[in-house]
Amino acid sequence: QMESGENNMGSNDGPNSKANLAARQRLRWTDELHEQFVEAVTQLGGPDRATPKGVLRIMGTPGLTIYHVKSHLQKYRLAKYIPDSSADGNKADNKDPGDSLAGLDGSSGMQISEALKLQMEVQKRLHEQLEVQRQLQL
Repeated sequence: QMESGENNMGSNDGPNSKANLAARQRLRWTDELHEQFVEAVTQLGGPDRATPKGVLRIMGTPGLTIYHVKSHLQKYRLAKYIPDSSADGNKADNKDPGDSLAGLDGSSGMQISEALKLQMEVQKRLHEQLEVQRQLQL
C-alpha cells in the first residue's frame, strides 16, 4: 500500500534521530493511497477546507506522517489551478486535481513556478477588468 525510501542526508546521532528519519522518509503515493487521501479531503469539505491533521486522522494509515500529508495536500491544491491546454489558453479547468499530481512529482519546482506565473497573470487581468468596471461606473 505505501512505498517509502530512506533519504540518507547525513548522520544524526542525536536523541531525536528516529523522529528526524521518519520525517525525512520519502513516500510514494500509490493510486490506492491517493484514493484514500482524496476521500478524506472530500469528507473534510474539499481541498481548501481540509487540513493535514484532519486528513491524517481520517486516513489512519500506519507510517504516514503529517509531513507526507501536508506536502501532498499542497500539491493537490496547486494541481487545481494548472490550466487545461485544450481550452482557449486563458481558461483554467476545474478537473480532478489528482489527475495532475503525477506530473508535479517529477519537476514540481518548474510546475509550481509556472502555476504562480499563471496566477499572477490572472490576478493582473482581473485587476484590469475591475479598473475598467470602476471607470464605467464613474
